Amino acid sequence: MKMRTGGLMLLVLFSILAISSSQEILREFLPEDLKFSHLPNDTVLNIGVIVDEEWTSHHGLQTQDIQQLVKTTIERADEKYLALGTAKLNFRSNIKLEEDYGSDLDILVSLLDCSKSHSLSRRMEDKPLVHIAITNVDCKRITRKNGILLPYIEGQHAVVQILTDLRHSNTIKWKSYIVLNDDSIDPSLSKLVYDSLSQDAAVTSYSLENMQGNARRSEFLEDIFMKMPANDLGNRFLVICKQSLVMDVMKAAETHHLFKHKTQWVFLVTDTHSLNFDMSRFVSLGKDGYNVGFVFNASLQQASEDCSRGLTCLIEESLTQSIELYEEALEEELDVFEEVALEEWEIIMPSREERTMSVIHKIIDSKRTTGGKCNSCTKWMMEAIEIKESERVNQLEVGSWSVDLGLQFKDDLLPHVTGGFRGRTIPVGSLHYPPWMIFNRNSRGQVSEYSGLIFALLDEIAKKLNFTYVVKEPRDGKWGDSDSGAWNGLIRQVIDKEVVLSAAALSVSKERLAVVNFSETIDMQPYTFIYRRPTELSRYLLFIDPFTPMVWLYIAAMTLLIGPIFWIIHRYSYYYTFHDQINKYGLFQLQNCMWYCYGALLQQGGNILPMADSGRILIGFWWLFVMVVVTTYSGNLVAFLTFPQIEYPLNDLSQLLEKGKEDGITWGLLKDSVIESYFRDSEEPKFQEVGAHAQKHEEPGTDPNGELMQKIKYEDHVYIEFKSKLEMMMKEQYNITRQCDYALGSEEFFHERVALAFPKDSPWIEHFNIEIKRILQAGLTEKFKQDHWPSEDECSVSARGGTGTTAVVSVLDMQGSFYILFFGITVALLILLFELVMRKKVVSRDPSIIKPYTP
Repeated sequence: MKMRTGGLMLLVLFSILAISSSQEILREFLPEDLKFSHLPNDTVLNIGVIVDEEWTSHHGLQTQDIQQLVKTTIERADEKYLALGTAKLNFRSNIKLEEDYGSDLDILVSLLDCSKSHSLSRRMEDKPLVHIAITNVDCKRITRKNGILLPYIEGQHAVVQILTDLRHSNTIKWKSYIVLNDDSIDPSLSKLVYDSLSQDAAVTSYSLENMQGNARRSEFLEDIFMKMPANDLGNRFLVICKQSLVMDVMKAAETHHLFKHKTQWVFLVTDTHSLNFDMSRFVSLGKDGYNVGFVFNASLQQASEDCSRGLTCLIEESLTQSIELYEEALEEELDVFEEVALEEWEIIMPSREERTMSVIHKIIDSKRTTGGKCNSCTKWMMEAIEIKESERVNQLEVGSWSVDLGLQFKDDLLPHVTGGFRGRTIPVGSLHYPPWMIFNRNSRGQVSEYSGLIFALLDEIAKKLNFTYVVKEPRDGKWGDSDSGAWNGLIRQVIDKEVVLSAAALSVSKERLAVVNFSETIDMQPYTFIYRRPTELSRYLLFIDPFTPMVWLYIAAMTLLIGPIFWIIHRYSYYYTFHDQINKYGLFQLQNCMWYCYGALLQQGGNILPMADSGRILIGFWWLFVMVVVTTYSGNLVAFLTFPQIEYPLNDLSQLLEKGKEDGITWGLLKDSVIESYFRDSEEPKFQEVGAHAQKHEEPGTDPNGELMQKIKYEDHVYIEFKSKLEMMMKEQYNITRQCDYALGSEEFFHERVALAFPKDSPWIEHFNIEIKRILQAGLTEKFKQDHWPSEDECSVSARGGTGTTAVVSVLDMQGSFYILFFGITVALLILLFELVMRKKVVSRDPSIIKPYTP
């Protein structure tokens, strides 16, 4: 019965709501627990105001005046905007709050200092209310989702709040500041700036006041920058000045090379305004590598009647705007409420948290679009120097700043600090030089892909510094040498700034360092030489290699002597005389003893053993001797078959010079490479001689029929180059011919630092160095080598002689054993033939002789 009555009551209620919007009738019919519900057509808007008397009195307002202002403002806004509810004020000047304070509030406006505002914000974070914190300048913006911070700004104090917002937005993540300011800010404001910045960073200030006249100004700036220890102070410059001083500061800083990659500059230009804020003349001074941002005043030149400001304005606007937009949110809810039944509304109705977030977003959108009433005439803009190409400077629009919303970014204030090259396509110089730089070409001969260690490294750096690249080969195809008096090749490209860098495995030399800069060392690479591999000798006598000729001689002599010694000991042993066992058979015959010992050497033994202890002892020690010899032979033979020892005639440059004098061997090296100067300038005679008689070659290709490869293979020519390059050449030749035609010298010399080359004044080399260090520390270069260095094969492992890898035993390796077998068969057949001939003669001489049987 109660359930039916309740349902009927709800039906009547819904009918009344649909017919009349009268709040009095609604409250009369609602149950007690729903009288203060948050239905969109009857909402009690609870507004709390907290005032810190000490803070407000410091800014010239008394608590009773604020209370009266708040009451009047809410009543006026209630009458004007709140058609669907009513406002209820909770004003307090006691900032010692209860634990559950704020649970019943919808809007909270606080007038507290910075630390108390943030403390209150933390307490209100989980409460479903809109918190508007009015506080002093130099206060970090509230980042919690239900809070908005409005700094109260007097006079020129916007500069302080701008710097605070820049610091806390991580736009300027500086640990130290070099502040230069002129008289555009007074001493008290300068102190506020210093106090603000020094909260979490070291600050060094330089005053630019009292500089009159261009000559005096330039002279003063020159003196400051000349004496300034910029590196020690962190290379982070904040310049607060009038626009007339910006040009002079930039020119003086450029003269003293203070626009390097390590330096960052932010100019706060104070005397610009909405009719005069053009920064293009300063931006045009920018060059590649500059990290310069401008924050400049774009406020109205003259305040109008609409340019209201002050603490009372902030209080009025905060309350009025929040009530107005709260009503707007209720109206949006009401549109849905009128379309559904009450039961459905209870399911889909927004929670207090959702309503709070809706109001917060409306307040922010309103301030963004209309600017509000208070401080609407105060606005600052931000721009930066952006380099699109090495010679084209772009005036980048970064964003704006307003009192209510703070920083509104479209881009980064220091774009090249955060974004590197910002997606630029930069030209780089390179040459085909496997495995360092590999130009993969398609069927038409066009380069379709770049690979190799250098390009793998460059791709990794490109991800970090945000650039792509296009490869430009030097027109002369050379690396870079100055023999003719002028540099050529890749080095010429870098000197002329045709490229941002040379993406090649360039050797760092004294001569090159005089004209270009080099990055961090990528790797250390030695030089060696390649030559024709000697023709492999026949292995038909491989089976005798385990022992030296002298050992074989001793074994043969011992085998011949042991038989007669055994026969003498066996024949004259008293044992057989005592037992009357001496006869003319078995081991009493010399030839049987010799065959017995020979069989033991082959680990076959015999069926008959000597009975006397003397003979047994001799045979036992002979077996022991045989076991040691056979085991040693077998082990060495296995080693010789599976791990062959390889000896090559050329191992070092000294042998090369000897062969050159004795056999007319020639040698050469890559034309216009740095190794020419190494040989030429070396103080060691053998290097000088090698360099003096070396032939100069163009870059060799992979064709086995190419000029250089044919010269090495058929004319006893030797080619000197990077070890890695020669290994790659051997690998490519083996892949084509499947033959091991070349060998490498075992001597490695001129260990070279390999690095990238940059122009002398390049602003990007330090950025690359940082990334190269990270790559080296992560071990990525080793991975790049695994990906691009030639893998080992049967040729590479034996390229320098010594011990080769495990080999499969072939017929060629076993041919000696077959020769012995054939020799034995031949001898046996000859003896058989001799026996048959002898038998025929004996039978023809006496065919009737019948021999008695003997066991």
